[in-house]
Amino acid sequence: MSGVSPASRFALAAFDWGALGVARALRGAIGVSLPLVVGWMTGHVDYGAYTALGALPAGFASFEGETRTRVAGVLVASIGMAVSTFVGATLAAGAPGLLPLVVAIWAYATGLSVCLGSLASVAVLQWAVALLIAVGMPFDPAEAAMRSGFVLIGGLLQATLVVVSWTVRPGSRERSTLAATFDALALQASALSKGSPPALAPRAIPVDAVLADPNPLLASAQRALMLALLEEADRVRAALAALGADASRASDTRRVLHDAAIALEFVRWALLACSSERVVFVAMLDARVAAWKIPATAPWRWSAEALAGRLRAIARMLQGLDAPQRDARRLRAALSGAWVPGVFSTIGSRVRAHLSPSTEAGRHALRLAAVAAFAEALAQVMGLTQGRWVTLTVLIVLKPDYGATVGRGLHRALGTLLGACLAAAIAFGTRSSPGSLVVACACAVTLAYAVFKVNYFLYAIPLTAFILLLLALMGSPALGSAEARILDTFVGSVLGIAAYVVWPTWKGATAQQEFATLLEAHRDYATALLRAFARPGSVEPPRLRALEVAARKSRSDAQAAASRLAIERARAPFTSEFAQRLLLAVTRLASAELALHALVLSDDRAAPGIADAHVDGLGMALATALSDMAAALRRLEAPQATVPLRPLHAGLAAAAESSSRAFVTVADRLVDATDTTYDLLHSRLARPMS
Repeated sequence: MSGVSPASRFALAAFDWGALGVARALRGAIGVSLPLVVGWMTGHVDYGAYTALGALPAGFASFEGETRTRVAGVLVASIGMAVSTFVGATLAAGAPGLLPLVVAIWAYATGLSVCLGSLASVAVLQWAVALLIAVGMPFDPAEAAMRSGFVLIGGLLQATLVVVSWTVRPGSRERSTLAATFDALALQASALSKGSPPALAPRAIPVDAVLADPNPLLASAQRALMLALLEEADRVRAALAALGADASRASDTRRVLHDAAIALEFVRWALLACSSERVVFVAMLDARVAAWKIPATAPWRWSAEALAGRLRAIARMLQGLDAPQRDARRLRAALSGAWVPGVFSTIGSRVRAHLSPSTEAGRHALRLAAVAAFAEALAQVMGLTQGRWVTLTVLIVLKPDYGATVGRGLHRALGTLLGACLAAAIAFGTRSSPGSLVVACACAVTLAYAVFKVNYFLYAIPLTAFILLLLALMGSPALGSAEARILDTFVGSVLGIAAYVVWPTWKGATAQQEFATLLEAHRDYATALLRAFARPGSVEPPRLRALEVAARKSRSDAQAAASRLAIERARAPFTSEFAQRLLLAVTRLASAELALHALVLSDDRAAPGIADAHVDGLGMALATALSDMAAALRRLEAPQATVPLRPLHAGLAAAAESSSRAFVTVADRLVDATDTTYDLLHSRLARPMS
């Protein structure tokens, strides 16, 4: 197998139209266009352009985070851009020989910021963008300070627009993310009702992040209700996993799952509806659940009743979503500074943990710093008229993983080519009329913001057009700027891709760490569930939910690692095919854990016919087996033989009374999934590496 993916991996047609953001684009475009209009009307186009250059990257930073975290990201980006503009402009004027060193420092910070998450990474990237843009327009310190002030004003304008957006339908974002969660659950229930294998519906939207950082104008009572609805969504997810195990055998179970899918759709519609319509959907939800017919002797009765109970609780919660929303005191408190997210308090420790080149972020930061400094020195030696675009392209293209680097490089090069041609045509057609250029800039930036998350190639076209039109507005020849931008972007893309090929960080060398963490997360979740079942009250529900969320996140991380393996060269024994098979095995384990979680939360949790010793013995053996498998994965060696789980389950089943048959069934699924995972690891890791 070759080391690279087929060309289709980087197809330009991979458009995510669901990510199209019209409202987001209009808000960001106002922040960029308003300074241009004011500058043009007052005869100070250059000042308006600098303000727009500050607003443009800040607008992209405003797409990350939720509400207060979004403002924090814009502020961090804006302050850093102002400082970077001053440094870049003064160094370019007085000490250009120091630029490669300064670029290396900024690039290192940009690369290291990936360890802090998307919000910080995007914000810090804007510092380097501002630095390199300023390099192309050198000034003395006094003039550079004034230009930096305009950049800061542009960023603060975007932050103000974000705050203003809080007043537009407060609570709608929170309700829509919850609605998407229940829609995913409805799809899962529908699939199970048709006899499909039990599957886990992952959250496709950041509902936890949204509710952790809600709109400050959202009434506290509403936020509490939404958090309770999120808790109930997790319980529904667990109940579906428990009920789905019998769906392939019992037609009555499939009928209940079909009704559950419809009921969950009612929940989604109720969340999205206005107050008057919500009452109707809640009544329909109650009627649908009340019509369920659950046979008293069915072995799956407990899971169906648990699901019905969750849906009835959700119906009651939906009735309380119409409390008053706006509160000026909450807005003042949100802007007082006391709301700064806790993530910023941990930046120091997280950065220190990734300074070592043994970490992926540490290696990426060193590579990015070296290549960016080389690109800047190369641009100076070659005398490229607008060489800053070479270095800027390297900073944008070079990513921690191979797939993103190659895809981003191809997309940016082709998008820049088309965008430059478009800008040159517009400038020629309008004869570089300032008014026409301002209108064209507004249209281009709106389109760029709208398609930012749809497709990078599509986004690069209007972004390039905007930059070149802005330069034309400031007096640069459109055709010359377009030619330089095309050449420099091509050189930067080649440098970025070549740097990764020469200095790669293949996921195949580290993916086993994510999968070992995956097994450990599920070990902690499973053993806590068994302890909670044997001794009701010994583990609080919030703790169980936190462990379930951690296990889900570890599956998401492992899935991302498996996706990266699919576009890298194969490295035995941890290949993409092996990673996918391991994920399927762990998904079966997760499904069994969710069923046990539903049982713990149900009325059948007491387990009167099972001695604690039997459950504890199974829990300890399960923990030992999963720990051994995780350690084996880290070493890439076959796991050692552990305590057999099947005899322990047989002893538990023999001692159980009829009232505990549900637990015996769920425990059987736990054991089966764990044994399957062990067999997979043993058969693959026992083979000689080749």
